[in-house]
Amino acid sequence: MAYHVYIKLALCFAIVTMPTLAQCRFPADGIGPTLNYTFGATLTSTGTVLHVRLKFRSGQAVEELEIPTEWAGETLHGVHNLRALSADTVISDTSSVGSKIVRHPLDQELSLVYDVVKDLTGRFRHPAELHGTLMPDYLELTGDNALVHPKLPADATITVHFDWKNLPAGWVLATSFGSSSDSDNRCQSYSGKWSAVQHALFVAGVFRLHHFRIGTQPAVIAIRDRWTFSDEEAIADIQEAVSVVRDFWHDHNFPYFLVTLKQFDNDSGSGDGSAFTNAFWLYLSRKDSISDQMQVLIHETFHIWDPRRMGPSSTAENWKAIEWFREGFVSYYGYLLALRASFIQLPAYLESVNRDLRLFPGSRSAYVRGRIIALWLDWQIRNDSGGKRSLDTVMHDMVNEASQPLTETRIIEAAARYLSPASRTELVRVIQPDSPASLREDVLGPCAHGSMDQVSKFDLGFDLGSSTAAGSITGVEPDGPAFQAGLRNGQRLSGRLSVYNNQPETAAIVTVQTSDGPKAIEYYPRGKSIAVMQYHLDQAALNSGNCLIK
Repeated sequence: MAYHVYIKLALCFAIVTMPTLAQCRFPADGIGPTLNYTFGATLTSTGTVLHVRLKFRSGQAVEELEIPTEWAGETLHGVHNLRALSADTVISDTSSVGSKIVRHPLDQELSLVYDVVKDLTGRFRHPAELHGTLMPDYLELTGDNALVHPKLPADATITVHFDWKNLPAGWVLATSFGSSSDSDNRCQSYSGKWSAVQHALFVAGVFRLHHFRIGTQPAVIAIRDRWTFSDEEAIADIQEAVSVVRDFWHDHNFPYFLVTLKQFDNDSGSGDGSAFTNAFWLYLSRKDSISDQMQVLIHETFHIWDPRRMGPSSTAENWKAIEWFREGFVSYYGYLLALRASFIQLPAYLESVNRDLRLFPGSRSAYVRGRIIALWLDWQIRNDSGGKRSLDTVMHDMVNEASQPLTETRIIEAAARYLSPASRTELVRVIQPDSPASLREDVLGPCAHGSMDQVSKFDLGFDLGSSTAAGSITGVEPDGPAFQAGLRNGQRLSGRLSVYNNQPETAAIVTVQTSDGPKAIEYYPRGKSIAVMQYHLDQAALNSGNCLIK
């Protein structure tokens, strides 16, 4: 109710301005270079415009600025009106859209301002949140999509001050560096590695702030909107999921931790979780249950260690090269720890493994390939070490040796300590794109038996992305399942479009306009059959209670 009243007021006044409050006073004893960010906001009927002022002292006459123009595969257009306030300062373009050159008098304090604006329109659903969420009554941003900054190495030691005092009355603040519902207590500082600021999370607006504990350590949740579950139920699920991961790592040293929970515009079927410095965000559809997201909560919490506590990355190319490890292995443990903690049961776990095994041949997904590689490697280490070691051992080694750069070579060497020479050679082969992984029939223990089954690959038979963008069917494959069902290039989409991605046994429904009106075409998106390993539940063994997957 309050949300709708707020929108009406914004429509009446068009722009809501905020009073100027006293600015923060920060200590002068930080470590490394110091960056000062000051934030203000203008509210409109369609969103928040965040005004940012950046001040820092440069020891060189020419400084390179990095501008958020790409994050997580999304092209960003949210930073506008970048300009200099300091005297004799000139900002010029470079050959890269993500950088600018600043020329200024030597040793002068630079003062720059810019705006962060909403750069996507339409329904709010994934991946819109990656562009920065700037709604009329709240914002959620990250260092990756909102902070203009001088070019810095990820491991550079810096001090950063954040002055959030010029925000609307009634807004709360919660970031990777603290939270407050008090407008007089919105001054935050951080000293440490630049990467922690680059990957920081910032939310402000109309949220319910709850302080709670995970084990003995403090945490806070910033939650908004109304759900099918209570705030208390959300907190309980978060406590359980995060505790499982911290127990795995034997690491509960978290003096502060933030979780944010917001809604997408649809009723079901859309969600996103991402990990940040001392925090993670969670977006769900309106009618989703957070209890169904335990694997996601575990996955995002696991990222705090893999890769963030496993060592610095040397280059962007190297970071991309280990995606199979930093996403796929996390996916593996997301499901495995959920199973160990009984958040999911063995039949559901097997279903998820079988799904990824069906996708594995020819897949370029780091999540799919990495998960199956992790499954193979876990069993191989247990087998080669006579049950004395597992993939868990390798993961802990990676954290304990985090002073070394996180590279593919280092990952292989860490696993190779516990593998036979033949298995080491196989690991090098299996991590290569398009390489098959040979899994044994008993890799999942006594309650699941593997067999090579003929299964249909998922094949929708037309280009879904281009078709939805154009509003008409395009890219129909001759003699494919869509063509056989009656879909043709040029048919106009009209009404229901239902596709369960990567599920060939679930019917797709595509509604097109015909001379007789809308027509729903229903078919199974089944492509060619291939032989893949699939695991089948042994119900008798399950009933015996001896089904622990370690």
